[in-house]
Amino acid sequence: MAIVKMKRLRLLALRPDREELLRALQSLGCVEVREPAIDLSDPRWADMAKPDLSGLERAREQSLQLNAALDTLRRYAPAKDGLFAQRPQVTEGELFDEGVYAQGLDAARRVMEGEQALAGKAAEKAKLQTQKASLAPWTCLDVPLEEEGTATVPVHFCSVPGKTDFAALEAAVGQSAELAQLIRAGSDRELQYYLLICHHSAVSRCYEAMRPFGASRVTLRGWTGTAAANTALLDNRIAALEREEAECKAALSALGEKRELLRRCVDRASQEISREENKSRLIDTDAAFVLDGWFPAANEGELGKLLGGFQCAWETADPTPDEYPEVPIKLKNNAVTAPFTAITEMYAMPAYDTVDPNPLMAPFFIAFFGFMMNDIGYGVLMVLGTAVFLAKARPKGTMRHMMSMFFMCGISSVFWGCLTGSFFGDFLSKLFDLTGAAAAVPGYHDAAGSFIWFWKPLFTPINDTITVMIGSMILGVIQVFVGMAVSVEEKCRHGQPLDALTQEGAWWCILIGAGLAIGGPMIPGAPAVLGTVGMVVLVLGVVLLPVGSIIRSKSAIGAVTWIWDAYQGISGYFSDILSYLRLMALMMAGSIIASVFNTLGSVFGLVPFIIVAIIGNTLNLVLNLLGCYVHTMRLQCLEFFGRFYQDGGKAFRPLAVETKYVDIKEEM
Repeated sequence: MAIVKMKRLRLLALRPDREELLRALQSLGCVEVREPAIDLSDPRWADMAKPDLSGLERAREQSLQLNAALDTLRRYAPAKDGLFAQRPQVTEGELFDEGVYAQGLDAARRVMEGEQALAGKAAEKAKLQTQKASLAPWTCLDVPLEEEGTATVPVHFCSVPGKTDFAALEAAVGQSAELAQLIRAGSDRELQYYLLICHHSAVSRCYEAMRPFGASRVTLRGWTGTAAANTALLDNRIAALEREEAECKAALSALGEKRELLRRCVDRASQEISREENKSRLIDTDAAFVLDGWFPAANEGELGKLLGGFQCAWETADPTPDEYPEVPIKLKNNAVTAPFTAITEMYAMPAYDTVDPNPLMAPFFIAFFGFMMNDIGYGVLMVLGTAVFLAKARPKGTMRHMMSMFFMCGISSVFWGCLTGSFFGDFLSKLFDLTGAAAAVPGYHDAAGSFIWFWKPLFTPINDTITVMIGSMILGVIQVFVGMAVSVEEKCRHGQPLDALTQEGAWWCILIGAGLAIGGPMIPGAPAVLGTVGMVVLVLGVVLLPVGSIIRSKSAIGAVTWIWDAYQGISGYFSDILSYLRLMALMMAGSIIASVFNTLGSVFGLVPFIIVAIIGNTLNLVLNLLGCYVHTMRLQCLEFFGRFYQDGGKAFRPLAVETKYVDIKEEM
């Protein structure tokens, strides 16, 4: 388990072979293409240029269309995949089949045309409904909407605010002109509508009288016939549009059978995008192209065999120390440590030529998580749930890593639960007490005869708080010391043994010496010389600190600055070790919450006890999963990684076939 050794690849090949070579490299999946270190503005490289990006744009457009079609089908033809639906398996040849891809693009086009037609009908229906709403106030009048009256007696369609006193409006118009009449129509939430019929000589006086009431003229251009007749026509057209909408939705629903085809084509489009993006990092001439990249040294044989099938020239080389910041990072781990890559990538990838943190972190992460969860029932649920999900759903990438990690943490929880005798808290104890079977169940009982567990627990979080606290700090000291040991190994490997001695070595002496000097005399039966040995070791560490500071600073100022270093070291080490008390806090919190729910349910009898226990322990499990994960990860990323970890690496992202909806199987 380590950081995989990488090598650099420089390749010069014929341009007509470019597509086939990139496809072969994608199938091999072990080369990450990088930008060549060539300045195209240099006249010496005047004949070289970046490849045409039209292929990338086309692939992205096709991907957008395919994904949009899938989104449309999710609305009109929901999939019935289920939680553990398995992805279909196809060969690479089937994935890259041009005929299938053309069918998928055609299906996506039909889906999008169907959605556009549906959207057009919905927009037209909305427009007609708006028109219908505008005609609604006039439907009570048997007056054509194009009616303008005569030259002597004009007709005006008008409106006033909804709160207007219409009787007062009529009175005002009547006083202003005798040859005028208001015919009231309908109203809506905002306005009242009416007709103004008057002699042409009285029009201006009528409008002058209506102005204080907020009256305005309504324009109804484009309509012929009465409002009721037009409304009937609109209703007929809206009904026809609704039938057409139903037909469009039925057609889209029928296209749901193309879902698997579209999904396969989405994966195919993703491969096209990946290959075109990598192609954009090449440098072309009219006859050849240049490729620069990285690959794992272990794949050199198969890479050479692949390139031997093309007319090209290539060279491979180990990275120089100056190139280390550019080298992509790939972690080589086994089934136990690989899942923790998800945490490493969330934090930061390690720098090249440093240490892979996963094998060091994995045992602590698993142990700490289980220590805080410490329940057989919760652990069994975690193991069964993740095992079923992994077997049925076959997740990929980060999801698979997370499920595998929780599977191992569930096993750890069962282990610690066996030590504490916890099964959904004290569920069994309460259950046997309620059923009266406590005395008949073999196992360990307390002084009152209540069943505790099938054997005497090594400790219990609620009753043995001091033991749990000391155990948490011991686990913390072990992890901190392991981190220091890794730092020592790294410094020695890079030719800095003196720094390791005067830093980690000095603090080992201080921490161990202080522990022996203070704790030695407290141990019953311990020899008196133990405290003396502790003081000697402590003094040795205190001496090493200023010596190292003077050596590193190469001046007498180091004799002063070591005091600040010592202060930072003391506060840092002790605060880190005390931070591990969160192990105790989460262990006790989970146990107490489970016990509270179980006790609360037992007050009301057997059936309420079971119901409350199920609800309470489910809630407690969810809270514990979140809390244990977050706090365990914090201990790794801050207290542990801070001792030795050097970040700055970039994850290895080779040109490879990576799918979301299908699994790739070996071709027969």
